[in-house]
Amino acid sequence: MYWYGIPHPETGMNLATCIWQSREHAIAANSQPYHLQAMRLAAEYYEVYELERYRLLKQKGDRHVTVEMYTGGQVGW
Repeated sequence: MYWYGIPHPETGMNLATCIWQSREHAIAANSQPYHLQAMRLAAEYYEVYELERYRLLKQKGDRHVTVEMYTGGQVGW
C-alpha cells in the first residue's frame, strides 16, 4: 500500500483514504464539489483505479481498531 500523496516512484501506486463517521456521511460527502472533482481526476490520471470499502471497529475497552471489509448495511452511529 502507498499512502495518499506523491505516487510511489516505482509502482506509481497511491492510496487515498477517506474515513467517515457513518455510511450516510460518506454518501453525503461524495456529492460535494471537491470530492466529485477528486474522483474525476483519479479516473483520468491513474492507470488503475479501485474502490475498496472497509469498516473500522473500536470496542469499548479495546486499545486497538479492527478493520474488516464492508459488505453492506448500516454502519456508524
